Amino acid sequence: MRITYLADGTAVPVYEPGDLVRLLRDEPGEPVTAQAGEWGVVVRNRGAAGVDVRLAGHSRPRTARMPVASGLPPSLLVPCDRQGLRIDLQRDLRQARRRG
Repeated sequence: MRITYLADGTAVPVYEPGDLVRLLRDEPGEPVTAQAGEWGVVVRNRGAAGVDVRLAGHSRPRTARMPVASGLPPSLLVPCDRQGLRIDLQRDLRQARRRG
């Protein structure tokens, strides 16, 4: 995962294949195929088209009917660890001081 910072020092993750992520909210649209709290590994980052996440073998059984959630907006995702627990990214305080 690469991390960029906004002008106020807020960390913004740029997801890469192999990163573990957790969903903050249900997937938008109908039908909802990925729900808040599910987690898995990033398969592909398609930029503006969203992120593909393999949930099977992580928060879903390996034999799940819908193993991959496709095109999830990065704003719905947060980094997590191997148990699916959220990892909070620290702000860049140097950036915040420059603005203040």
